Amino acid sequence: MNAKTFIRSLTLLGITLTGIAVFLLFTVSNKRTTSTPEDNVILLDENPYATFHIPDFNLTDQRNNPITHDILEGEYTVVDFFFTSCPLYCPGMTSAMRRVQDETTDTPLRFLSVSIDGHLDTPEIIDDYAKRYSADPERWIFATGDPELVHQIVFDGLKFDLGDPKDEDSGRLINHPTRLILVAPDRTVLGLYRYDDPEQIDDLIRDAKEFTDN
Repeated sequence: MNAKTFIRSLTLLGITLTGIAVFLLFTVSNKRTTSTPEDNVILLDENPYATFHIPDFNLTDQRNNPITHDILEGEYTVVDFFFTSCPLYCPGMTSAMRRVQDETTDTPLRFLSVSIDGHLDTPEIIDDYAKRYSADPERWIFATGDPELVHQIVFDGLKFDLGDPKDEDSGRLINHPTRLILVAPDRTVLGLYRYDDPEQIDDLIRDAKEFTDN
């Protein structure tokens, strides 16, 4: 290899390495804003979930009292959707909610768990479920109601399809959001977090504290 070819090879290698370094830097700096909402949590200075929201609703809580979307107004709230006979995701989701509850006791953060199986999940049943997970009734509300209404909440606001709510078995299918959802005081979604990823639950706790401190 002559000197000219050697110099040209070194130049090309330098350009290639520079390009790789720039690409890696761009990828890392944009890691949390280029992935899909299902696999991502937010940076506090951006909100890729601004088009998602919790619409108006009328439900019944674990004390058999009527509740509406007003319980979310003016509060930061972590929301999830579950059903008490769920054998797979829901126990882990509720345990993650319990962890967030326990690690945010010094904040005004609220919690709302909505059953997708109103056919079976009566107020008495969801109350027993809430007690099983040591849910603080002053901060954590469990709700149930018409499956068609819950379908509208999830489909219209969060763009997640639960299937046909008129099918009497549809509420018992494992087809529901499996993310913990951080909701702003105006009911817009601030972040979606995987219940089974401890690092994302850490992110949720951190983000919730940062929001509620402001």
